[in-house]
Amino acid sequence: MLPFFPRKSSSAEESQIKESHSEERKTDLDCLPLNRKERDSPAGVNSHSVCKQYPKVQECLARYMQLLGDEKEYPSDRTVVDIMDAAGTHDEREVIAALNYLYGERGLKPFTKNGPHSFAWFKTVLQDHFEKRRRREEAANPSGFYEWQERNETRLAQAEFDSMTDAIELPDQRLLSGKV
Repeated sequence: MLPFFPRKSSSAEESQIKESHSEERKTDLDCLPLNRKERDSPAGVNSHSVCKQYPKVQECLARYMQLLGDEKEYPSDRTVVDIMDAAGTHDEREVIAALNYLYGERGLKPFTKNGPHSFAWFKTVLQDHFEKRRRREEAANPSGFYEWQERNETRLAQAEFDSMTDAIELPDQRLLSGKV
């Protein structure tokens, strides 16, 4: 028969396990110290990230969406970054010019049938605007047009060509055949 040992209560074991785990966390050199209990955010790390700022585009978007008599509502910095990303390689000046074109020339006013109802509209519309403009430019100037034009313009004059080829001219065919 096995010897009988009195058993500790389960609550005592659980508290001992919790204590041992909390001690391990404090002394573990591989992990950063935690900011708060039971959280995963490391201490000393800034909790928010900062994206690139485009204040001119942000102001232009706020003016675009402002209705008469209402206060300006500004898009978030992340939304502005997404809009700039949709614009591709175009800079702030070009994006603002495109926004002015959409508002003034195309008449895409906010909260109209085809106009913006939220800032998300600008991502798609600006991407489409710049893509269509790029395709029109490619159609107007097919690839290689300028390269071929430049090559054709640099042809040598006949006198220059003759002077360069005189040194490598082959003897006259009559001399080779023996008929003089």
